[in-house]
Amino acid sequence: MTSVNDLPSTLPGPWSGHIAGLLGAALKRIREEILASSEEHYPGLRVSHYRLLDLIPPDGARITDLAEVATMTKQGLGQHVDYLQRLGYVESDRLRADRRVRLVRRTPKGDEAVAFSRAAIERVEDLWSARLGPARYEVLRETLHELGG
Repeated sequence: MTSVNDLPSTLPGPWSGHIAGLLGAALKRIREEILASSEEHYPGLRVSHYRLLDLIPPDGARITDLAEVATMTKQGLGQHVDYLQRLGYVESDRLRADRRVRLVRRTPKGDEAVAFSRAAIERVEDLWSARLGPARYEVLRETLHELGG
């Protein structure tokens, strides 16, 4: 596979065996699975949009809170929300008590997109579980949970 200027999308080097490179390669596999048929079902969405949609709780969330959880600026997150709103994946309203606060909720279309991305992630998890065996895969999950938490 090649990328810009016909350079390979994965270059050999000491970082390729580095933990960050290994985790990046695993994450790349998940992204590829999500995007494999994304444009066909949910045109215009990138992995970052699916992630943001998945972060929105059922009752909605304030832009400020979502930005903190997503580790984005309020402005950047607001731009994502505006884009998702134009496409019909979210809706947002100003709170009556404080018009400065914007509450964001997923629409039914946004819920469908979240289910789509979760199904793609589940397919990768099933593949990895089959490849490693259920016991090793569970250890991997527990280890990542421990390291990330």
